[in-house]
Amino acid sequence: MTTSTIRHKLADLPTASDALAELCQPFVRDAEFSPYCVEVQPVRIPTAARRCLAHREHMTEVLQYHHVEQLTVNVQEFQQDGDWYSRRITLVTDHTKKLVECGLVRMDFRYMSPQVRDEILARRTPLGAILIQHDVLRWIEPLWFVQLPPGSDVMKLFGQHNTEPVWGRIAVIYCNGEPAIDLLEIVVNT
Repeated sequence: MTTSTIRHKLADLPTASDALAELCQPFVRDAEFSPYCVEVQPVRIPTAARRCLAHREHMTEVLQYHHVEQLTVNVQEFQQDGDWYSRRITLVTDHTKKLVECGLVRMDFRYMSPQVRDEILARRTPLGAILIQHDVLRWIEPLWFVQLPPGSDVMKLFGQHNTEPVWGRIAVIYCNGEPAIDLLEIVVNT
């Protein structure tokens, strides 16, 4: 990102596709990229994926419980512009190395302690685990639940070609009452 990048609050955007475009922007290299998705109510999401998405908990905890394994974060790409930090990640299980989540995260470090910021920048630990470990007062607000169609350009950002629909959520994490983190979390292999 450059300092001239305009950042919109996700909650101010009219559609989930607009929010996806905002979160994907730092990582898009193809002018033909489409952030197309279908907004869905959680009841329309298949049961296993819904259990992993329709909650106000950290995905790290929910996915560890669901897959009965600790998770490892793989930061595929990141960008930092002052206090703003974005990254494209995957989460895999520690032992079986099964891919369980693809995610885009945009953070505003003004709302985090230097210790939390430094651990995030080390890129070794999932975000949720860091916030929990540092006892950051947090509240997760899901804004949209989405279905990404087969062959989704969003999934291609992660090096994945989905032949079936996949499901995700777009959310804001408030840290100590401030909207510090915007994210897209897509569950796979549920």
